[in-house]
Amino acid sequence: MFTEITWAAYLRVTAAALFIYYSILLLKFYFPQIRAAAGAGAPFHSMGSPIQAEPNATSAIMEGGGNLTPTGEFQQPVTDYEIIEELVDRVKKNLIEAFESKADQQTVTNGLKAIVNDYPVLGQSTFRPSINEFIATESQQHGFTFMNETLAETLWQKA
Repeated sequence: MFTEITWAAYLRVTAAALFIYYSILLLKFYFPQIRAAAGAGAPFHSMGSPIQAEPNATSAIMEGGGNLTPTGEFQQPVTDYEIIEELVDRVKKNLIEAFESKADQQTVTNGLKAIVNDYPVLGQSTFRPSINEFIATESQQHGFTFMNETLAETLWQKA
C-alpha cells in the first residue's frame, strides 16, 4: 500500500516525532525545576579559582529560602511530606517496641504524645486528621485497641 515509504524513513520520522514530543513534555512539566536547580547552584568558576559561598546566603536563610549546611552547601527547606514520613517511621518503631515489651496503655500514650509533640508544625497542618487516623489504625493493628482517632487527637495537646 505505501510502497514509496521505506522502513528506515518511517523509523527516522517516528524517532524525530518522539524526540520532539518528549522534549515538549520535559520542558512543560520540568522547566521550573530545571531553572530552579540551575539558579540555586553555585555560579560557574574557572578551574583555578576557589568556590566561595554566596555573599547573600545569610539573607536567603533569613527569608526562609533554605539553610546552609555545616559544609556551606545550600539546602532546600524540608516539606510537610518529609516531616510526615519521619513521624510515620517513628510511630511505627514506637508501636513495635511497645508491642514487643507488652507496654501498658499509659506508656503507649505517653510515647506517642512525645513523638507527636516533636512536630509542632504538623499540629497546625491540614494533614492532622489523616495523621490521627494513621496513629489509631496502626495502634489497633499492633493490638492497642484503646487507641482511636479521638484519643489520637488529644495527643497533640501540650502537657
